[in-house]
Amino acid sequence: MKLIKVEAHGFKSFADPISLRFDGGVAGIVGPNGSGKSNINDAIRWVLGERSAKELRGDKMDDVIFQGSQTAKPLDRAEVTLTFDNKDGQNSIPHEIFTISRVLERGNGTNKYYLNGEECRQKDILEIAMESGIGKSSLAIISQGTVSDIAQSTPEQRKAIFEEAAGVSKYKFKKKEALSKLAKTQEGLDQITLVIAEIERKLIPLRKQAEKAKIYITKTEELKEVEVGLLVHNIKTYGSTYESLTQELEGVSETKIDLEERIKEAEAKISQNTGFRIEEQKIADQLSKELKEVEERLRNIDLVLAKETARERLIAQGEIEVSVEERIKAFQKLAAQHTGNIKNIERQMEVLNLRYQENNVEIAKLDEEVGLLNIQKNKKDSDLVKVRTHLHVLEQQREGNTMLYKGTKTILENKAYFGKPLKGTVADLIKVDNEYLRAIDVILSSAAQHLVVDKSETAVKAVNFLKQNDGGRATFIPLSSIQPKSVRDDHLLAVQGHPGFVAVASELVYSAPEYEILKKFLLGNVIVASDIEQANKISNILERRYMIVTLEGDTIRAGGVIVGGAKVQTQSLLGFEEKIEELKKLIPGLNAQIQLAITKLNEVKNKRKQAFDLATSLQNEISTLKSKKINEQFTLDELNLKLSNLNARIVELSEEKESSLANSKADVELLNTRKVTLLSELNAKENRIRSLTIDLDQLNIVKNDYSSTLNKLIQSFAQKLTQKDKSKMLLDQSRERLASQYKMTFEAASEQYNLVMNQEDAEDFVWTLREEIDKLGSVNIESLETLIEEEARYNKLAEGERELSEAKQTLENAIADIDKVITTRLVNIVNDVNGPFNEVFATMLGGGRAELYWTDPNDILESGIEIKAQPPGKNIANLKLFSGGEKSLIAISLLFGILKARPLPLCILDEVEAALDEANVVRYAEYLQELKEKTQFIVITHRHGTMSRVDSLFGATMQNRGITTFFSLELAEAKKLVDDEQIELDIPDGE
Repeated sequence: MKLIKVEAHGFKSFADPISLRFDGGVAGIVGPNGSGKSNINDAIRWVLGERSAKELRGDKMDDVIFQGSQTAKPLDRAEVTLTFDNKDGQNSIPHEIFTISRVLERGNGTNKYYLNGEECRQKDILEIAMESGIGKSSLAIISQGTVSDIAQSTPEQRKAIFEEAAGVSKYKFKKKEALSKLAKTQEGLDQITLVIAEIERKLIPLRKQAEKAKIYITKTEELKEVEVGLLVHNIKTYGSTYESLTQELEGVSETKIDLEERIKEAEAKISQNTGFRIEEQKIADQLSKELKEVEERLRNIDLVLAKETARERLIAQGEIEVSVEERIKAFQKLAAQHTGNIKNIERQMEVLNLRYQENNVEIAKLDEEVGLLNIQKNKKDSDLVKVRTHLHVLEQQREGNTMLYKGTKTILENKAYFGKPLKGTVADLIKVDNEYLRAIDVILSSAAQHLVVDKSETAVKAVNFLKQNDGGRATFIPLSSIQPKSVRDDHLLAVQGHPGFVAVASELVYSAPEYEILKKFLLGNVIVASDIEQANKISNILERRYMIVTLEGDTIRAGGVIVGGAKVQTQSLLGFEEKIEELKKLIPGLNAQIQLAITKLNEVKNKRKQAFDLATSLQNEISTLKSKKINEQFTLDELNLKLSNLNARIVELSEEKESSLANSKADVELLNTRKVTLLSELNAKENRIRSLTIDLDQLNIVKNDYSSTLNKLIQSFAQKLTQKDKSKMLLDQSRERLASQYKMTFEAASEQYNLVMNQEDAEDFVWTLREEIDKLGSVNIESLETLIEEEARYNKLAEGERELSEAKQTLENAIADIDKVITTRLVNIVNDVNGPFNEVFATMLGGGRAELYWTDPNDILESGIEIKAQPPGKNIANLKLFSGGEKSLIAISLLFGILKARPLPLCILDEVEAALDEANVVRYAEYLQELKEKTQFIVITHRHGTMSRVDSLFGATMQNRGITTFFSLELAEAKKLVDDEQIELDIPDGE
């Protein structure tokens, strides 16, 4: 992008329209002092958005309008137009050629800006200039004063040049706008917060009144609903009871006669059956006596037969049989002994083999147990290392108070200074079970670090202490000033039965009795729920009046805002000491477990060795038993042979046994037959007696039931008569109350109302409601409508507050992002310029070195930029100690270094080389030629060395006093024009 034309009319000394066309490269403007040539500089600066009249060498902006001269009248309007070639697309304007203009009319002070002839904002022009790098603070317009300012300005002032070269002006402009918006947003937020606070103060008593009115209306409606239903129920019940009792009393006489007849019939049957049972019992007794006599005779016959059989068996046995049997018994006894020995050996071998197998299994188990015990011991060793590491980290945090805010830490480190009035942090004074730790931690948040003191004077003393010692900030809770908070009883009653309700938060923590008020102040109006779904339901029931926190730490704030999501594991102050103690308690247990594992391991290894020794011993014993078994088996075979021979002898002696019994058994058979007959008859009689007894018992039960029923009927007659009269009275009273209290008939009431609970509960409910309504006292029903209006206003303002808070956060984020961009660009520009700056410096001064550095590299946004320059043979630390020419050379070297690193499309140099000698002027002019490929230069100069090295020249003169005109010049004409001026002023060239 390049400037191709400047047009002006009425601006300063341009009373007549002027037009200068530039072809790029280096263009020079020359003329005598006072000819108005530098007004071109001011004109370009002005049209690019300059707002300071002082920067334009005036006192007020109207001073830029032609003031008149001896030959020309003042003008009322100043206008300047710049035409740019944008074919390279350096600017985002979608035109290859575009113009920008500024017009000011005298008197109204209104500036108008135009882009391609269309009116636009000053902001639009400033953005174009900043985007192109030719803004107010850029290097696009450099005067002799600017050159001297670079050397003499502070590092912070010097930084402005680099900001423009780095292209951060537009970002600073955006930041300024953002800061302005942020200030306005904060102002609006403060205002709306004040209004919300005022409404909140009004809402507190209004809500109480409205709640009271709502309770009154609700209880009155509930009372009518239940009491009318109760009256309807009573009328129905008492009426039904009255009619029923009337019918019952009419039928009592008939029932009495019927019961008396039934009793007489039962008594007759009882008498008859009693006689039958006596006769049957007599016969049964006779049969039982005869049966006993038969059984006695049978026992006597059996004894006689047993004695006779034993006698004949003794006679039949001989002495030879006895002798043989004795020898057989002796051999059998020996055989049995050897057989027993063999079996005993086999049993021992079986036991030993079983023990051997079990021992092998035990060895395998012990091998496995050794492996498991080694694994367990290694795990316990690892657990112990983890516990000790965690404990070490926590103890370091506790010793260094690294989890505490600076102010809290400062106060606790000086606890002795405050003494007993300083109680400690909230986290120190309350305890909570792990189950509820997450919820309580979320509720308290930073309040866990608040310091609890006895009274407000102690808090004031602590605040002053922090200020005096630069100890940070802290929050204090004076026990004497705070008031407990709570959930209203009716609200609590409404949610206590809800499945997700856990408790009020203050009920889930423990503290000393003197800190009970602290618990209720911090947690008394917060409800803890099981999960977010149940919390939402409870919040809806309570109309979002209270904060509700779940066990996982999700939160529904009063008003309905929901905060939650994935868990973030952080170390809480709550339970901090308990965690340390818990870890300390784990260490002895783990040490004991490790020692136990080592002991068990040694025990198992010893058992394993014993098992191996036992296996060897068992194998030896089994071998010994095998040998014994072989010997015993040989002896047993010999005895069996001898027994076989003796058994053959017994066979020869067993032919002479015959029976001598011949007694008859006819008596036994006859007696057994009679016994069977007697048993059958006796069983029949006993069955009959049992049947008669059962019938008698049943008849007595029936008779007693009839008698009891008759007695009850007679007794209840008087009661039912009394109940009938009472029912009539209560029926009349209920109808009367329904008519007088609720102006309703029974028929109308029964169509609309029903009793929804049992009568006793309903009566208790009515009595309780009447008592509660009486306790309410006076009630303001209109407060309900007023509350709705105020809450709607409050909600609207709260939404506005939320939107402003979000806007504030957005602006703060945007400012932070802008700061990052600015920092990056400034660091880059200084780094990029340092090399070219050093190179140009060495060329311009014939050697030496120069560099740029930040005064505070840790804070680039606030840091200034310092210049370190060392010409050949000199070591001067302060730029102000250099000569004027050296300062100019340093400044020009810096300017050229910046242009090499960050070429600008346009650069206007207004006599910047005035303080240089001729040799340095030549170097200066030659550098312009070197840089012109990327930067268009307009040079206002008096120096021959510069004029001779420009690509085109324009002369400025005032033929009519006070009015500047421009014309194109050749080099010789320019020299003559300048020489004539120097002769006239007697100023030697180069000064």
